[in-house]
Amino acid sequence: MTSIHLDTLEDKYLISLDKSSFDKEWLMGLIERLRMEELAHKLNFDEGIEQLGEEIKSDWWNKNKQRFINE
Repeated sequence: MTSIHLDTLEDKYLISLDKSSFDKEWLMGLIERLRMEELAHKLNFDEGIEQLGEEIKSDWWNKNKQRFINE
């Protein structure tokens, strides 16, 4: 038996997870990411938002890369 099982009902999906296979904190993080994806999908941003996201990531990396890379 697998540690993940998906059931499809008329109006929803039910996901069953084996508790011994997943840490609760990890699962809560996954649920939060799914919630954020759902909210972002509902907002229906235009393509310019992707460019803004790339600029934000690039700026963050330029300010923080010294924390991760020893030169």
